[in-house]
Amino acid sequence: MQNSEPATTPFIVTEPLPDPLPASKLQVGDTFTFPEDPTPLTVLNARADSRFNGFRLLHVDGSDLPLCIRETEEVRPLHMPRTFHLPCLLCGAETRSDLDLATNGEPKILVCARH
Repeated sequence: MQNSEPATTPFIVTEPLPDPLPASKLQVGDTFTFPEDPTPLTVLNARADSRFNGFRLLHVDGSDLPLCIRETEEVRPLHMPRTFHLPCLLCGAETRSDLDLATNGEPKILVCARH
């Protein structure tokens, strides 16, 4: 019987993001498209519009004017980098993980590299 080598990276169980998802989920650094327009847009700044409840102002790369869109407006995520600090399911040790939510999905369970 052979000994298995310990993992060098954590094992993460993820859940896919809905596609499309609401614009309220977008953060700085995210890249998205609108369902009816395949042009990729990268968020440089995002904030709620204080003048109109339920709207967001998005400054996107390549545009001098911000987009004002409903927070419920559907967008298609292309790139959504996030850093998570998740506890290991087996030992409870916290592990930092960098994931692209658009590609990997949202993390739900982690087993650290020590197991």
